[in-house]
Amino acid sequence: MLNEVTGAERVLAAGQLQELDLQAIRQQVKNSKKKRGGRGRLQYGGELVASEAHELQAQKAELQAQKLAATEARKLCQAANRARKQLCRAGIEAWKQERLRKKSLATLCGLGLPIPPELEDPITDPEVETESEYESASEGGRGSGSERGNEEVIIL
Repeated sequence: MLNEVTGAERVLAAGQLQELDLQAIRQQVKNSKKKRGGRGRLQYGGELVASEAHELQAQKAELQAQKLAATEARKLCQAANRARKQLCRAGIEAWKQERLRKKSLATLCGLGLPIPPELEDPITDPEVETESEYESASEGGRGSGSERGNEEVIIL
């Protein structure tokens, strides 16, 4: 599924990652400016050793970081899905326009009227175009890399 990511989706994902990184940094700055809550409760009952307190704080910080990473991953996935759906909608619109163009051509040919230049060019599906561009780019990258890997240098 991840191999089917198009160029537009990659650009959108990169932009959203940068935006999420900026938000995370702003949140860290905001949290660092807050007054340190020295009276926060780490444990209920029993004695608390300083090393255990530091360990508990580290565990809480790690859990918070994991939650933040999961949120960022979810947002990235949602952005990729939104881009994919938008591309699909554009493809459906292109199919509808192409069908109308073909009907108009058939009508004009049936009546023996000249065909206008705007109806001569077919309307292509943007979804198919981006997939073919991605495939050709990935195939081109593989071909040049394998050629370099097969070269042998013999030094006497």
